[in-house]
Amino acid sequence: MDDRKKRIDDLLRNNQEARSSLDTLLENFGENLYSRTKNTQADFDDIIQFNACLQDISDSNSTIGKIEEKNRRFKELEEAIENKEQEEKEREKELAVIYRRLGKTLLENKTYDDYTSFFREQADALKAKLESLETRIGELDSKEGGNVFSWIGKSAQGLVLRSFHSKAQENQEQLYYNVGERFSNRESVSRDDEVAIILTEIESFRNVSRSAMNALSVLKDEKRVISASFGIDGNPQKQIQNIKNHIIQVREELRQLYRNFGSQAAGIDENIKPERKYFIDTIVTAEDGEAIGRAVKLNQSIKDNDAAIAKLKASLAIDEEKNKIEKFKKQIEDKKVKITDLENDIRDLEDTVTESEKHIQDLEKQL
Repeated sequence: MDDRKKRIDDLLRNNQEARSSLDTLLENFGENLYSRTKNTQADFDDIIQFNACLQDISDSNSTIGKIEEKNRRFKELEEAIENKEQEEKEREKELAVIYRRLGKTLLENKTYDDYTSFFREQADALKAKLESLETRIGELDSKEGGNVFSWIGKSAQGLVLRSFHSKAQENQEQLYYNVGERFSNRESVSRDDEVAIILTEIESFRNVSRSAMNALSVLKDEKRVISASFGIDGNPQKQIQNIKNHIIQVREELRQLYRNFGSQAAGIDENIKPERKYFIDTIVTAEDGEAIGRAVKLNQSIKDNDAAIAKLKASLAIDEEKNKIEKFKKQIEDKKVKITDLENDIRDLEDTVTESEKHIQDLEKQL
């Protein structure tokens, strides 16, 4: 490999490291300088932009905090609603047990025949059916002996009877529930009996349920409001990521501002107006001398490397052009030799043609 190419690679690598160091140095220096402009009355566009970027980042972070708080509250509401709905389901199960107990108590108390008479026929039919099925199951269980086929038939019959018994029990429980639930919605009775005690228990459950449902309604309304805001602005995580991406862009703008300001203060960027240079002189201190010196040295190193790279590339380009010239010259010489050979061939062919023509003329004289 040509040593010049290796040298170019080394210089490019050195430049990359030097530029990275210079950018970091200028960013830190520029940020430090901007921090000194807060109490000044300087009216420069970059300072206005600097303050706007800082405010933008602050506002963006504040917005992220609000979205995170809103999202946290939304999850709290979801959990609270789920818990309250589960509690209500458990109360409904407990209340269903009380309704069945009330219905059974009403059907067994003659005092309430005026109400239960409508359900009496169904209740008696279910009671009789259950007693009949229980008797048949008992008889079947007590039956002994028989061969394997008798045992299989007994087992199958037992499964059928128990299925009917289970269904009848469900129907009876449903009847008790209907009787109790309907009666609980009537006007309260003034009797001092078990029915009155159960009704008081039901009313206590209902009061708790009403209070819980009111609280649940408030939670759902709050959740609905938050959900609606998410629907307008999009998924909260997506909102946060979009804002973070925006902050990254703003921070990059700030880094560019820092580098530019640092370059101006270090004298690297010489294209500045007199009023700008005067302003910089008012905020640069003696303590900045080290940073400025390092920046100038790094910048000069980059320039020197760039110049050396340009010279090496030019040298390589010249050699390449020379090689091309030599190559083309050789091709030209080769083609000239070919042309000479072709011209000789043409002359030989022309001489042959002349001889043939002369021979023809001699032959024609003999005719």
